[in-house]
Amino acid sequence: MSTTVEALSTRQQTMADQLRQLPRAFWMLNLMEMLERLAYYGVRVVIPIYIAQADEINGLHFTQSQKGFIFMLWALVQTGVPVFSGGFADRYGYKRTIAASIAIKVVGYLLMATQREFWPFTIGCLVLAFGTAIFKPGLWGSLLLQLDKRNSSIGWGAFYMLVNIGGFFGPPLAHFLYGVSWPAVFYGCAVIVSLNFAMLFTYPDVAAGGVQSGGVLRVAATTLRNLARPRLA
Repeated sequence: MSTTVEALSTRQQTMADQLRQLPRAFWMLNLMEMLERLAYYGVRVVIPIYIAQADEINGLHFTQSQKGFIFMLWALVQTGVPVFSGGFADRYGYKRTIAASIAIKVVGYLLMATQREFWPFTIGCLVLAFGTAIFKPGLWGSLLLQLDKRNSSIGWGAFYMLVNIGGFFGPPLAHFLYGVSWPAVFYGCAVIVSLNFAMLFTYPDVAAGGVQSGGVLRVAATTLRNLARPRLA
């Protein structure tokens, strides 16, 4: 009977009621993700023009093949690294991992703003991709621990809504900063993502999910063993 009453009570809650019940840390983490996406898409949507558009006066004027090569390496780093970086987030703590990723992303933006030769600029793109790749496990691990089976649906729905808001305002931001200069696009996004340093002080850290012992090699070995599990394939 008590289970039935609880279920009826849950169904009678409005969406606003459910959102109000989500913990403060959940909203802080969402804001961090929104700022990260705002900065990221502020660069990602305009960078093809900067790299290879022939009539862009202040662009890099690389070839289309060079642009494709940069994007290929970018995709490999940004999608491949999280497979391994999640274990390090569990080992060394989510807040520490997020802080490291923010610092790396800022360095990536600054390199992209200041480097105009092919390989130095490409390295800047890959540094940004690497920082993005290690940002996700720390933030998502923290976010997961703020939710349970009662609020996970509304929680993840709100999360992706705010992610999309950040992505939506990225292109207008890029257009505004481009009106100043191309370096301003990268500097501006570096400033925006660095705001997440302050956000780290707005919520308590949560215990990471992995074993809190062992060095880098042990974490890497554990990750490889987990990847070798047949059910993962």
